[in-house]
Amino acid sequence: MKALARAQEWIWLFRHQPLTVRLLALGAGLLTAAAAFAAPAQADPAADDHFIDALNHAGIDFGEPGNAMAVGQAICPMLAKPGGNFAAAAASVMHRGLSPQMAQMFTTIAIQMYCPEEMANIASGNPAAGLPMIPGGVHQIPGLPGI
Repeated sequence: MKALARAQEWIWLFRHQPLTVRLLALGAGLLTAAAAFAAPAQADPAADDHFIDALNHAGIDFGEPGNAMAVGQAICPMLAKPGGNFAAAAASVMHRGLSPQMAQMFTTIAIQMYCPEEMANIASGNPAAGLPMIPGGVHQIPGLPGI
């Protein structure tokens, strides 16, 4: 009975708060619940396998597959940073021992495999990452005809 009385006391107290306080409390409760039940972010093993296969088919030898996947997954955050662009991402890959052409190809494959937001931007004609263009507005991403 004591717990029921305490619950009714909290309800009475909550009902007599201004609307803004009640909305803030509700928002905080929803955010807490969403954070508690959110699934932890994990890499998609299928995307990793496809990424390594695409690198192999393109003739890009990057050494250890785990290193290649880590560098590939780091491309999207580089593009999302303010001022992030394709050239900077490709240069960071090039500094890891690839030729400029192979670094560009590696970066485009990484974008295809790991950056669905950027691919959606490219498909809608709004490349936020400054991807290389050819005359006529068609993007130079190997394996994606018509985009």
